[in-house]
Amino acid sequence: MEPDPRFAALRTLMSRKSHFGIETGSLNFMDGADFQPDPEIQDGVEAAKVLCVGAGGLGCELLKGLALTGFKDVHVIDLDTIDVTNLNRQFLFRKKDVGEPKATVAAAFVNARVPGVKVTPHFGKLQDYGPEWYREFNLVIAGLDNIEARRWLNQTLCSLVKYESDGSVDMMSVIPLIDGGTEGFKGQARVILPMKTSCFECTMNMFPPAQTKAVCTLENNPRQPSDCAIYVFMKIDDDAPEAAAAGAVFGKNEQVALSLEGGVVETGIVLECETGGIKDQIVATENDAMDLDTAHSSGAVATYSVRVPGGVRTGVPGTALATIRQQWEADFGAGTKVDKDSRAHMMWIHERAAARASLFTIGGLTYEATLGSVKNIIPAVASTNAVIAAACVLEAYKCLTFSGQLCNSYLLFNGQSMNVAGGIDCSTQWFERDPECLHCQDTKQKDVQVPRGGGGLTVRGFVERFVLAPGALDLGTVAGPGASTLPGPREPLVYDSEGGCFYCTTGKLAAMKASNMDQALEDFVEDGEVVTITDATWGKNVKRALRVQYS
Repeated sequence: MEPDPRFAALRTLMSRKSHFGIETGSLNFMDGADFQPDPEIQDGVEAAKVLCVGAGGLGCELLKGLALTGFKDVHVIDLDTIDVTNLNRQFLFRKKDVGEPKATVAAAFVNARVPGVKVTPHFGKLQDYGPEWYREFNLVIAGLDNIEARRWLNQTLCSLVKYESDGSVDMMSVIPLIDGGTEGFKGQARVILPMKTSCFECTMNMFPPAQTKAVCTLENNPRQPSDCAIYVFMKIDDDAPEAAAAGAVFGKNEQVALSLEGGVVETGIVLECETGGIKDQIVATENDAMDLDTAHSSGAVATYSVRVPGGVRTGVPGTALATIRQQWEADFGAGTKVDKDSRAHMMWIHERAAARASLFTIGGLTYEATLGSVKNIIPAVASTNAVIAAACVLEAYKCLTFSGQLCNSYLLFNGQSMNVAGGIDCSTQWFERDPECLHCQDTKQKDVQVPRGGGGLTVRGFVERFVLAPGALDLGTVAGPGASTLPGPREPLVYDSEGGCFYCTTGKLAAMKASNMDQALEDFVEDGEVVTITDATWGKNVKRALRVQYS
């Protein structure tokens, strides 16, 4: 096959000797790896299978960069659909695409615009795919907009790393993660080599603690548009006793739906309660709540004053009011949890939050602001996305070609620098691995001598002797805050070096593995192979290893 002429310049670059190959930098993908000029290096780039995580503002830029750098086998995963508010910066989408999956539309656009590139879309969550699916990729490049998704992806890639017989990391099993992120005029790009460099979890202390709001502020004195959005979201999961059809007590400033004659429904804010002809101002104190409960239990009929968009309605019976939770269950069904990635759910929250904001004369609550408050997402600026995406794609290219020094390991871009008046600055920082990181801490490994042949052990016998027996494993302590001695395993899962589970005694998997118990260990584990043990009592991030040596 003739070389693609569009990438002739890259082939020329790869054919020239470089004084800045990967071996000259402080971070090398593989020990001893160096850059050897060869135009066919570009063929390796075109054959590489790359996963792009996210097809939003940063994801669109990443897909463009990958396609125009010669990556021809790209997969993109995103669980979101296109909203009209995305169109100003997510340039792979058009107005006709509103409501369609981002991954699907982005893939189709790139495939049509850059012939020869195959972008395969996946519409869904990261968690919908198992570890073996991620193992298929040579590299993962991410443009995510939230912390939890990054942590999950980081943990998955760390779990795929295998070890050599001497306990060192098998670098052929390492899938580089190039992580990009933006916030306004600031952005970062980082190179993560799982189990070799610091991982995302190692640097979680970089992120400021989540800002919290006092519940009394949200309920009684909202000051910002976000307060209204968080209030509605909070009230959907309010597990306080439901307001009964009669005699229910509604709190001061509680948001309700007021049913009027003719089926008209208005959003209102409760001001005060009128009980037995006596107006009792509702305040958030235990005594007042008790007095109201007493009044209701004595047979008094509760009526309320409610502020609505047109003024104040008085004498409103409790039977005409519905809590936010009641409204939610009426629209979506009892027991339905909020799906933060559902446009229908988020629009429902926004509409009621906007009504609350209006009643408290708070302006500026947009749908995007509601999303940001509820999902705690990071806003983006198009120009910052372009800069960070270019840096990420460059690092991806260097990872696969060894043609340049890798970023070690965190690049920070500031497009609105305070140090340079009206300018920008860019710096790199090295982050050390956290020895107590729950995602990339070194697995404790122990060598065991196992008889082979006629005196060999069955799978059951191996586990009983080398895993379950007291003192058999090098347990050590659980890393992290409040470190404590790791308890012995109770219901272990045992995996071979390929990640296949061959011992399990609980759950649905136990029935599938029952036939393994009395088979010879040699049928599953080779001499010198490292097996990994996990246990539910240890937590999902803790594992121990045994290197099996037959004698």
